[in-house]
Amino acid sequence: MKMIYATCNVSIRETLIKMLEDNDVKDYQVIEQLTAKSVKGDPRFNTAVWPGYNSAVFIQFSDDERAKFIMQKIKEFNQKAFNDNELVTACSWTLDDYFYE
Repeated sequence: MKMIYATCNVSIRETLIKMLEDNDVKDYQVIEQLTAKSVKGDPRFNTAVWPGYNSAVFIQFSDDERAKFIMQKIKEFNQKAFNDNELVTACSWTLDDYFYE
């Protein structure tokens, strides 16, 4: 079982969610507004100096291979990014339990 945490500029949140939906991901949660500073791209602190913010998507999988597939799709998504501000940052980890009954 795996969890993926993906964060991105709010400007591409809907594109990321569409990619998940197009790949039959049905179980995820979205946090609309996060302030963030990443290694690449501009900081987004929703201030006059650093405008904008990020959104986060948590995606859980009972099938590890599906999680790997989606991580690969995120990598492919990043390869097509117009600039560093459109990159999706993603990480995954193992879940001890995942209930959806």
